[in-house]
Amino acid sequence: MATTVDARAIAGTLYESLLETALEQLRAAAPKLAGVTAADAAQRIDAALPKNALPQVRNFLLGLAREGLLDRVADVTEVFATYLAGPPTAKLEAAVTSAVELSDAQRKRITTDLQRRYGAEMTVRFDVDPSLIGGLIIRVGDQVLDNSLRTRLSAIQRSMLNS
Repeated sequence: MATTVDARAIAGTLYESLLETALEQLRAAAPKLAGVTAADAAQRIDAALPKNALPQVRNFLLGLAREGLLDRVADVTEVFATYLAGPPTAKLEAAVTSAVELSDAQRKRITTDLQRRYGAEMTVRFDVDPSLIGGLIIRVGDQVLDNSLRTRLSAIQRSMLNS
């Protein structure tokens, strides 16, 4: 048992070290990559990174360059830093919008499902929007699950217009 605990502690230290190294390398490279185009990205990325850079960091930056997102490195790096800071201390909030008022049983089931998926430390707010016609829109943080009838009908209409 002690061996497993030691291995976990050592593995955790390695994990944190790799993430911190990646963050440092991204932070150092970000200002050097402003205005870089996809055409000269590989050379500029190599020049911006230290010689011993993690290959994953280089590959990540090359992927951003291919997608035309290299100008977002600084923003992505700062969001990445929040992951290293640990779990957020604020409670996660969910908003559930339905076309009609939900019963207590429906609210409880939705709340239980959301807490199971996102963690027990969350609050769930229920709203009613008759324009949805049916179904639900669930927002948790920056994620949105729109399963409303209004959205489905709009998608069908767009599909028909494009045909």
